[in-house]
Order: sequence, then C-alpha cells, then structure tokens
Amino acid sequence: MPQLRFHAISLDYVQAVSQPLTEELSAIIKCAREHFVLECVASTYVWDGQEVEGHPFVEVYCFDRGEEAYDRMAETITRHLKGVGCPSVDVTFLLLERRRYYEDGLHF
Repeated sequence: MPQLRFHAISLDYVQAVSQPLTEELSAIIKCAREHFVLECVASTYVWDGQEVEGHPFVEVYCFDRGEEAYDRMAETITRHLKGVGCPSVDVTFLLLERRRYYEDGLHF
C-alpha cells in the first residue's frame, strides 16, 4: 500500500514510469517501494452512445499523509506521466482508514 490505479493511461506509459515514479513517491512519503501497487485499469468510455477516449486520471489509495504530501505526490505523478507523453492527467486521493485496513485478516 499505497495503490495507484491508472485510468485511460496506456500500459506502455505506466511501465515506463513505474520504477522512477515509485522511487520518488517512496522518498516523499517514506514508504518502501515494495509496498506500492500500480494497476492499469482497462475501461471502455462512452459518450452520446459512442465509444470515446477517456480522460487520463490516477486514483491513489493511501493512508492519510497530509496535504503537503498529496501536493508533492500529485506533482510527481503528473510530471512523470507527462514526461512519457501523457498530455494531461488528473490525480485524486482516496484515503483509507488504518482501523479498517487488514492484511491477512489482521489490522495493519
């Protein structure tokens, strides 16, 4: 944990940024790289009855790290994705509560 879910972003882009991105995010929130999960979500987007390209966005599931950390993480994610050709990206943070997070049936 944390988990980054990439929507409407190519697998090639995510693969290209995976190592440098997790290294930088790890330093920002002081969390081992091995705890990061990166997932490319395959979705079909529809508008007015037609299949369309989705707008690139990243959902970040994590424990509360504070506003400064979110600002730095969002800037880092955006910079890395734009660096490999993603024209625009939105980033949203979904906060997990430690008391409701279990690993192998035990509180984290």
